[in-house]
Amino acid sequence: MLFGFHDWRSRGGWGRWVAVVTALGLVREGRGQLNNETSPTSQFRSRPDLQPPILNITILDPVRVSPGYNFIAPYRNVDPGPYIYDNYGNLVWSGAGSSGPKTAHAPRPCDYKGEVHLCYFQGEQHQGFARGHGVIMDKHYRIVKTVESSGAGASSDMHEFKITPFSNGTSALMTVYQPRQYDLTTNPRFNVRHGMGWIVEGVFQEVEIETGRVIFEWRSLDHVDPGESWTMPSSTDTSGDGLHEQSPWDYFHLNSIDKNVEGDYLLSARHVSAMYKISGVDGHIMWQLGGANPTFKQTNFNFSYQHHARWVSENATHTVMSFYDNASNTFNKTGDFSHGWIILLDHVNNTASMVKEWGAPEPEGGLLSGSQGNLQLLPNGGAHIGWGEHAYFSEHDTDGNVVLYAKVADRLSNVMIYRSGKYNWTAQPLTKPAMWAFSRLGSEESGMHVWVSWNGATEVRGWNFFAGNSSTGPWEYIGNATKLGFETEFTSGKVWPWTYAEALDFNGAVLERSVMQRTFVPSPSLLPFCNDRGCGLSEKTPDNLTVAYETAWPVDAKWLSPNRGFDTSKYYQDSPLALIRHTWVFTFAWIVLGLAFLSGGVWGGMRALRHPKRSSSLRKDMQLGNYAEAWRPSRGRNVIETLQGWKEELEKSELGGRFLGRYSRVGEREMEGEWSEASSGSSRAP
Repeated sequence: MLFGFHDWRSRGGWGRWVAVVTALGLVREGRGQLNNETSPTSQFRSRPDLQPPILNITILDPVRVSPGYNFIAPYRNVDPGPYIYDNYGNLVWSGAGSSGPKTAHAPRPCDYKGEVHLCYFQGEQHQGFARGHGVIMDKHYRIVKTVESSGAGASSDMHEFKITPFSNGTSALMTVYQPRQYDLTTNPRFNVRHGMGWIVEGVFQEVEIETGRVIFEWRSLDHVDPGESWTMPSSTDTSGDGLHEQSPWDYFHLNSIDKNVEGDYLLSARHVSAMYKISGVDGHIMWQLGGANPTFKQTNFNFSYQHHARWVSENATHTVMSFYDNASNTFNKTGDFSHGWIILLDHVNNTASMVKEWGAPEPEGGLLSGSQGNLQLLPNGGAHIGWGEHAYFSEHDTDGNVVLYAKVADRLSNVMIYRSGKYNWTAQPLTKPAMWAFSRLGSEESGMHVWVSWNGATEVRGWNFFAGNSSTGPWEYIGNATKLGFETEFTSGKVWPWTYAEALDFNGAVLERSVMQRTFVPSPSLLPFCNDRGCGLSEKTPDNLTVAYETAWPVDAKWLSPNRGFDTSKYYQDSPLALIRHTWVFTFAWIVLGLAFLSGGVWGGMRALRHPKRSSSLRKDMQLGNYAEAWRPSRGRNVIETLQGWKEELEKSELGGRFLGRYSRVGEREMEGEWSEASSGSSRAP
């Protein structure tokens, strides 16, 4: 099943329209070589500030696709930043600009202070490395901590920012690309002479998050001589020439760090095509896979310029590890295609054997990515692979079959993703749901269309809509809609001047309320360019028809923006209070509803009892996902369901919303992280 430009089922409202318009190249182009053929972008009526990539997703085996969300951080695109998407390509969260204007890399859930947070690197992108710091966000997308490298060196680099496994969330692993003066005249192979040279040393640190104290630091020049490099000065786009401080030779290119329960480290270094086990006591190399001085003989595979080495398991005689084999640095290669691999190291016989591989489902037989990329092992035995310089990712089952393949942008766009991943995640933003209401004529002839979204919210399953004649109410419940994609569209035959929406969770409880939105009705001068669902794009007036600034032009007072009727003191409908089910407030609510039942609901309750099928139909509709039908206020219920319905009706009212508050459910479930980490989290992803 292909989800792409023509996928009208997985997108709601404006997102549907933009998917088609984007394919026609009508949405504005991005920077440089970006365009809407190579890097298509979405826009939404309720959040026109967001311009996330449109994912072209092919679902090859829906049954075998694992639950969870897809985490990516494309850069060089229109809006670079961390993003979360569901399995159907619907945007869940755009984090573009949320932590500043810099580039983000490798977003993923992480365990910090006993709770699941969101971690990623954020900084200034350079050619082949970056300068910045680690970012830790809570489930409300608030930055609660930034983590910087320490010691006498440069700021941390993009290649690794990871909460240290088995540290109980107290420390982080970080790469540092440190330029140093170095005598490169000692080895003629470097082809640098007549003066001091410059080199990039690969450094990693384990840093205590709360204090910034360096727990452990390792420097490549102390253990790996530059003569072992596979990437000589001036030989690639990221190597540097070693002649001055602005272009030091990056001989090592450290790109991943992992730590095991014994306290030793696993490193991957691209420019030496080697991986190392490093002693956590004194930093000496315990063994080396690949490179110029390997410990192991490779029995059935070759690799080069690899990324993302991770422990899988270890014992006294064998080690199982995973990594992404690029097989190329664009200029040289050891294979035709890149792969995700699981490798078995035999410490008795000093052999290394490939035991499992995953490749890209391209007609040519695979992809060859000369930079970046990662392999994440999933708890179901499958794998998620990010294809690096190709802004694609794929999901595979335990047998290696591709079950999902997504393209964020074509290679011609130069959009790239350093690492991507598949994880569970539960979040409720502090922002309000956003909304846009439109009526072409302001009458029942054209009706009214409303679009609503809530960037980053994972628990929304439906929306209630309310309308009124002024921003202060009174408010009338006008209907509901099941959440569809990032943005949900609701249509009403009757036109109201003001509307707002409530986000509902799986149980129908209110999570949050949106802004109060004045319904937009086009002016007579705009009306000819509109249809019932919106207006076309504007264009600049030709030079020969422009009106001079000093020209006096009377505008009808009703079209002046200060006369839209907004009250500065009340832009948002009052949010329901964050209360927990089964507290005294719910007890009080049941007492009130019980009295209401005794005074006026006996007959309705008796009628419901005489129709037992009605008592189970609500539950059945919820189980089948028929949320709109399940939430229909007029539905027949038994006595208990009648009381529950009255409680819900009271909650929908302005008085009930203020008095009863809300029950905010943020479900807790085991997070699907990498095999090497004992972490937990939550999600109810599609």
